[in-house]
Amino acid sequence: DNWEPRASLKYQISPAASIKASYNRTAQYIHLVSNTTASNPLDVWTPSTNNIEPQQADQWGIGYFRNFGADNNFETSAEVYYRKSRNQIDYIDGAELLINQFVEGDLLSGDGRAYGIELYAKKNKGLFNGWISYTLSKTELQVDGINNNQWYPTRYDQEHNLKAVLIYEPESRWKFSANFTLLSGTPTTFPTSRLEVQDYLLPFDYYNSRNNVRIPIFHRLDFSATLKGRTKKKGKDRKNEDYWVFSIYNAYGRRNPFSIYFAQDDARPVMGQPIETQATRVSIIGTIVPAISHNFKF
Repeated sequence: DNWEPRASLKYQISPAASIKASYNRTAQYIHLVSNTTASNPLDVWTPSTNNIEPQQADQWGIGYFRNFGADNNFETSAEVYYRKSRNQIDYIDGAELLINQFVEGDLLSGDGRAYGIELYAKKNKGLFNGWISYTLSKTELQVDGINNNQWYPTRYDQEHNLKAVLIYEPESRWKFSANFTLLSGTPTTFPTSRLEVQDYLLPFDYYNSRNNVRIPIFHRLDFSATLKGRTKKKGKDRKNEDYWVFSIYNAYGRRNPFSIYFAQDDARPVMGQPIETQATRVSIIGTIVPAISHNFKF
């Protein structure tokens, strides 16, 4: 079924307020498979075939939009949405995804759902302006043969998503901004038990669960300052435009985890003593990163 209907509706309550509703059906012919148990998560893209049907999704949404202020300086909105999808695929327990000629044999298909509420507020004018948004949502899969046939969070499920931007624009060539981001930790699968066989530790998921925990929460603060080039040279308008950008990425040096994996301690096991394990957190950028750039147009 390649039919992809779309519909939208807007009801103007007043010059400053409105209600908007929408529906759309989409189809996708390429599938993403994420191995959440790897220390560096592996993403595999596979096309639809005779054995893997195209993904289909139906999404409904409705929102309330309202402006405030004499010149509509403030914009606000609140939206709720629900998305139902079919033919979502995921790998079986113990699947081999890397360089697997018969990867289709390690995949199962099922249903997906996503729902949540999005809140947004923005200030458009003034020395200080910016915006803030917050989303509370769930993205889940239900695949027979995985997680005891129960719903479980997907690899990219973000229960909380908060973003805020503050901009200061004085009457000069300078512009300053601060950006803050906070996200729920990525779902992943951790073992619930372990087996010790001849001084070797074997992790074991007793409940056959999928994405049963989340890694620690992600948050980061960035700063930037932009210096615009002079618009005149010797009393005449310049033909070229340029500006400098001075930025600080991850201002307080947060070591946000990319993934967490476990390994057996290198120390020789002691008879009668439990084998020790180490949890390792991998961070891609775990320090402050300053940067300077010069941009120009001609």
